[in-house]
Amino acid sequence: MHWILVYNTILLTIYGGVAVEITKHLLMNLSLLLVLLFFTQLIMERQVKEESRQKLQLVYFVIAIFTCYIFSVHVQDGVRFDLRQVPMILGSLYAGYSFLFAGLTILMRGLLGINDGFWISVVVFITLAFILKWMRPWFNRITINQRVGVSIILTVMSSFVLMQMVTVFNQPIRHPEAWISFILIPALTSGLISYSIETIKQSLIIRQRLAKADKIEAVSHLSAAISHEIRNPLTTVKGFLQLLSEQNYPDEKKKEFIHIAVQELDRAEEVINDYLTFARPAFEKIEDIDIEKELNHVLNVLNPLANLNGVEVKKKYTSGLTISGDRSKFQQAFINLIKNGLEAMPDGGALTVQTFRTGSVIHIIVRDTGIGMTNEQIARLGEPYYTTKGQQGTGLGMMVTFSILRVMKGRAEIKSQVDKGSTFHIRFNHLENIEE
Repeated sequence: MHWILVYNTILLTIYGGVAVEITKHLLMNLSLLLVLLFFTQLIMERQVKEESRQKLQLVYFVIAIFTCYIFSVHVQDGVRFDLRQVPMILGSLYAGYSFLFAGLTILMRGLLGINDGFWISVVVFITLAFILKWMRPWFNRITINQRVGVSIILTVMSSFVLMQMVTVFNQPIRHPEAWISFILIPALTSGLISYSIETIKQSLIIRQRLAKADKIEAVSHLSAAISHEIRNPLTTVKGFLQLLSEQNYPDEKKKEFIHIAVQELDRAEEVINDYLTFARPAFEKIEDIDIEKELNHVLNVLNPLANLNGVEVKKKYTSGLTISGDRSKFQQAFINLIKNGLEAMPDGGALTVQTFRTGSVIHIIVRDTGIGMTNEQIARLGEPYYTTKGQQGTGLGMMVTFSILRVMKGRAEIKSQVDKGSTFHIRFNHLENIEE
């Protein structure tokens, strides 16, 4: 048994050296094509437009053809082996442009020398281009597994034809191992790449469907929340109108009912306005905003609430700071923000409003010593109709505030500790333009 193994080893060394070299280079081609596909997928993951993904796919197959030629192996005079047929076939089937890929494949082969191998490539790949162009519409209609199978079969057939053409126009290759390597390894490569492409496409479709489902779910929750918030005041108004129509009440009582009904209608209008501001916080006009002046205006508006809660307001301003934007929207955003801080201190505390500048960035800090928030509450802050105020809040205020800040190129950083207070750090880059 030992002598048989030695004998077989000697035969393999003498007759199989070429086959081993071919196999090594073909496996090198396979590895490089898979690595290229991996990095192409990483880049495609960041692309939103379908057109960009198609261009990347085209670039992948072009680079793959180029790579196969760089790492081709010389077998005999005028004959070089590599996996050039794999990217040519798959590129034609998945990306189209079969004649582009055929022309590029022939051109690259021509750079290695005009000989028998070149003319074999011309005949095989031009014929293959016509076949692939004719097959592509049918290929796109079949199932995933069938597409992978067709890719493998076409690769096996093209590899076999190339080997036969070499036999006809050049010296025949007499190593069975070389035949096996040149037929099986391209087929394996084609199957792996085709399956990977199909997996990438399916995962992209699934992500798009999930994103669409999330949007539909968000709209459903938002619609339900808005209808709930509007139905409550409308139900109240309807009840008072029914009371006024059914019984005779003193004029004073009627005025009270009408006053309450008007207040409820105002609340419904406020909910609608907040929703519209969130959905499209368009600015009526762009102007220079004096931050100190506008923050003082906001604090004057909220001064009664601060006095009611026993909150001491501290101002630490840097004078002369301005940004571009809509003054009324700026006031609305900081009224919501500072009002939340005051309401977080029902038993008194201190509210600090600070402004300063570093380089081109203007900072506005609003700090309170209120009840604070947990990390989970901070993460959900600004979600449609999520509120930390229980029945007293709608959650629209912070949603609108974040929407306005986003359009004004503002970034909000929130830090908070339960029972210690919260800090909102807003940064504006006053050199950036406001979104239209």
